[in-house]
Amino acid sequence: MTTYARYIANGAVTHGILDGDVLKEISNSPLEDHSETGTSHPVSDVTLLSPTEPSKVVAIGLNYKSHLGGRPGPNAPEPFLKAPTTVIAQDEEIVIPKVALDEGVKIQPEAELALVIGKKCKSASQANALDYVFAYTCGNDVSARDWQQNDLQWARAKSSDTFGPIGPWMTTDLDPTNIQVTCRINGEEKQNQNTSDLLHPVTKIIEYVSAVITLNPGDVIMTGTPGTPGDIHPGDVVEVEISGVGVLRNPVVAGS
Repeated sequence: MTTYARYIANGAVTHGILDGDVLKEISNSPLEDHSETGTSHPVSDVTLLSPTEPSKVVAIGLNYKSHLGGRPGPNAPEPFLKAPTTVIAQDEEIVIPKVALDEGVKIQPEAELALVIGKKCKSASQANALDYVFAYTCGNDVSARDWQQNDLQWARAKSSDTFGPIGPWMTTDLDPTNIQVTCRINGEEKQNQNTSDLLHPVTKIIEYVSAVITLNPGDVIMTGTPGTPGDIHPGDVVEVEISGVGVLRNPVVAGS
């Protein structure tokens, strides 16, 4: 199990391996051939970036029974896309659009296990699906509920800028069938469930999505959220914790 971070140190974007409170710099993206450079940076001295820069973020809806609200579960994974411009990193601000605030739109976070794809993936099978997963990270599928319910498409509801925090880093070699997913708003727990309760497991998700969408190295799949998330407002702080990875923390602010 190795944890990789992407970050800014001394004004330059670089990558490193987390070792306690220190990042050991590596020569290239962890998705490419790399080696340690011999340089280290205390985590407290760097600015963390999103652990990957995905060409696309695929998210899965309605994938925990506890999130269905009494509705029947889908017979297959329910994928949708989030724009790459939703992606923000540790401590970056979730910006609620001014139009959403003006309309009184309900905004909620969604804590999710997120997969980082390690190599080009097309037409994977459940048997080999995990061969395409490089690492796991914390994901937050921020959602504008009124737009989700009333718009014909989910573009505004799911793809508003900053509505896809991931991080703070990514960790390899976890068991995706047994990971605890937790969300806290201002320190109060709102979601807490294990990925063993996923209606469609990670392997099925990858098989289903890659049958029609080519997944590129660095792409992200958010695997679904449990329970009923709480509402967020400007001034709040959202934490998503994924066991084995860490805690993704983002403040919430009002757009202008």
